[in-house]
Amino acid sequence: MSKVLQAWLAMVCLAGTSYAQERAQAAVPGLTTVPLFAISWNLTSNYVQYDAKLTDGKVDPREPVKAYWIMKQTDGHREDLTLVERLKGYGFSIRPGSQPDTFDMVVVSVKKKTLHIARNGDHFEVTLNIGNCETARLTQAHVQAHKWGPLPVGEFVDLTGTDLKTGDECHERVMHE
Repeated sequence: MSKVLQAWLAMVCLAGTSYAQERAQAAVPGLTTVPLFAISWNLTSNYVQYDAKLTDGKVDPREPVKAYWIMKQTDGHREDLTLVERLKGYGFSIRPGSQPDTFDMVVVSVKKKTLHIARNGDHFEVTLNIGNCETARLTQAHVQAHKWGPLPVGEFVDLTGTDLKTGDECHERVMHE
């Protein structure tokens, strides 16, 4: 069997496994997700969505946040992040925060920033330091990238938020490391 055919078969199997896992997860009683924020980018209209994962109304301690692509450029279906995307752009580390039902999260493409995720009733608030705003509610994150051969390479991330004290809009450009 040729290497091209082997690679194609592996991709089909992985796509089928991902689809089956998503369908199985949707069928688990008591499992829900709540949108947290999204990261858009300049190369397509697709974006990465981050959701809080709840089991029976409580944040799932094993996987409190789930990240995946929304393929808006085509039909809007979901796709899991690839290993490279998790390691170089959209993956994250997360740990419990200092208060109950809070988490501190760092996204790979914005390593200099810690996102604070706090539950507020039925929704979650995502805050961080943006520019001169000490505590801002994240309203937008946008990656500027370019193609290097077949691979996208991130240049910077523009963050926009609302200052919790003043209500002013906050902006900061964070260069990709």
